[in-house]
Amino acid sequence: MARNGSILAPTRRATDFVVRRRFQGIIGKRRTNEILPLLSEANAAYMGLKLAAPTIRGKGANIFTQWVGDPDALGSAILLRAVLLELGAREARILTGSLGHPQNYKLVELAHLTLHSPNAGRIRGGLQCMVDTSPPLGMTNTTGVDPVSDYFFVADHHAEPEDIEENCRLRNVKRVLLPFVGLEVGSTSAFMAVVAAAFDVLETLTPAERAAAALGIYTDTSALLHGATSLDFKMFELLTRHEETRAILDELRDYRVPPEWHLYRAAAFRNQEITGAIRVAPVGFIRDEHRDVLAEVASELLRVEKTSIGVAIGVTTRGVEVSFRADSRLLEQDHQRIVRVIDYLLATAFPGVSGFKHDRHPPHRVEGGACMPLIPEQRTEWHLDGRSKVAGNGPILAHCKELARMIVAALHDLEALQPEEMEGLLSAVGARKAIPMDDRPRRRRKRPANGRSPKRSD
Repeated sequence: MARNGSILAPTRRATDFVVRRRFQGIIGKRRTNEILPLLSEANAAYMGLKLAAPTIRGKGANIFTQWVGDPDALGSAILLRAVLLELGAREARILTGSLGHPQNYKLVELAHLTLHSPNAGRIRGGLQCMVDTSPPLGMTNTTGVDPVSDYFFVADHHAEPEDIEENCRLRNVKRVLLPFVGLEVGSTSAFMAVVAAAFDVLETLTPAERAAAALGIYTDTSALLHGATSLDFKMFELLTRHEETRAILDELRDYRVPPEWHLYRAAAFRNQEITGAIRVAPVGFIRDEHRDVLAEVASELLRVEKTSIGVAIGVTTRGVEVSFRADSRLLEQDHQRIVRVIDYLLATAFPGVSGFKHDRHPPHRVEGGACMPLIPEQRTEWHLDGRSKVAGNGPILAHCKELARMIVAALHDLEALQPEEMEGLLSAVGARKAIPMDDRPRRRRKRPANGRSPKRSD
């Protein structure tokens, strides 16, 4: 590839007639016409994989997810693995660094998945694939994964193609043969499900594997309420046609969390800083197996009345992590600017954005995050190396609180630079003001005439 050429190889596009003929039998005529551009991408994926069958046959494949595999990533990987095996792959491994959420552990258990290390567990000489995240490996939400220079297949609905192209150039990626990125769909699992349906492999999956893919759609679209497209609805319906699959899905949704999760939540709300419609909550140290509590805390902050932005900050053994959630419905006009505000914060306060995504149509909902690796001095001070016992939450929590103040300062800087961007965010937007404990009116207890306190009768 010439250095001035595109790293993301252009994919072949068929005519609308060909796309309709391939997918009308799967999702129906009306839905096919509604999402024809998206199905054109799915058809290109189908044709690209089918034409690459001689390359796939007899070879191994590595399917990378985000470092912390979530239901959408795992569901997409299950579907891609089924397609690759159908096309003759010798073996297809799913590579995930950790799980982080109790629901993910339950998914892996019920679907009998064998997950491999993203570094040590690779098939040597295998085809490099990615789902629900984009190249290059070793950046953003795949921090800690050794990079590769050549990618075979990528499907992702998060990052935009232009950003991926730029990052690939920075990391000397040579080529991405079949790139399907920036997809206009609520979940990568829905896209991979319709591709798998075109190969007629959905029925070859076990009920638990179909439930895992359906859960990927369900979780990434907030129970099909936010950002869901016609394809998400239809593929969820197809994946859950069987009673056994629905029963497993119900079991996956009814997960339990460890007691420590409530301690993290309590710390977050106890330490939160409220500035207008923005809530920033330092959590402190979070064990790796509890890492996903950070995203849940950010979501819970956003559920508080009159809140537009919720931010949760914590420290794991991977680094300092932050999770953003935002909703533009409180803004009277230009809902798109909530996206620009979060983008500014991630770009300035937390270099190395990971998993940044938003609905492309108002009202905009934003989910974002970043992970900053710890410097050696921090690991030594906080005793996060090896098997040493984690130090108390004090210095770690203090660091998180300092970062919270930095975020608030960045918001004020943006207000000074571009006041129109921050309009309605740093003001209270009709929110109730919190009354400090010392300023609250206290009820005086009446004393009797003799000055003695009344005795309590049992």
